[in-house]
Amino acid sequence: MAIMPADEDVTRLAVQCEQLLGPADSWTPPEGYPDGLGLCIIDAVWSMGVRYGGVRRVVRRYRALRAEEGSDPDVDGAGNLIVAIERTGGPDAFSAVMDNRHRTSTRGGILKAEAVLLCARALVAAGVESAADLRGAVEPTTSAGERAWRAVPGQGSGISWRYLRLLAGVQEVKPDRMITRFVERAIGRPPTPTEAAALVTAVAARLDVDLRGLDHRIWRFQSGRG
Repeated sequence: MAIMPADEDVTRLAVQCEQLLGPADSWTPPEGYPDGLGLCIIDAVWSMGVRYGGVRRVVRRYRALRAEEGSDPDVDGAGNLIVAIERTGGPDAFSAVMDNRHRTSTRGGILKAEAVLLCARALVAAGVESAADLRGAVEPTTSAGERAWRAVPGQGSGISWRYLRLLAGVQEVKPDRMITRFVERAIGRPPTPTEAAALVTAVAARLDVDLRGLDHRIWRFQSGRG
């Protein structure tokens, strides 16, 4: 069930955005990977709970791997990603090639490489092969894809699912700790990720700005990137 944020909270957050984030025309969306669902999956899963610099390095290594194979990573679908991981020898070997053995949790988590593979398979099973498929998905495909994605270890909160959609070009919010901290500053209490996403979405509508651009601007401000 969708959350209907309190009007006073929307107002407080809108005022804070206008006071702290600079001119609205500077709130530009992230580049994402509009034609590369494989890269969207890697970025969305690997970015959970880590500094983004490490994610960038994984993305660069994946690009290099695919280029060596004579393929274009920027147009990789979920199926291409599955084949690339399996061709290296599976998640463990893929982690070695990516030089990154991060897990979805420090306690009992699986390799993020394995989570990436499972998420890619989940999307294919739901009928989502490309970024365009994700942007155009409607019910019941959207719900089926989300359920399968969130069933993968470490993805249950739904934050990485939202980020996947954002990276693919869907109007979405990634309610990670940067976004929730910014919202908390405005409303005076810690929001849940779902509540934070609903509030940012409501503010984008009230201010008539691009939702992805607002999300990215909040993230950059809260993370100290200007």
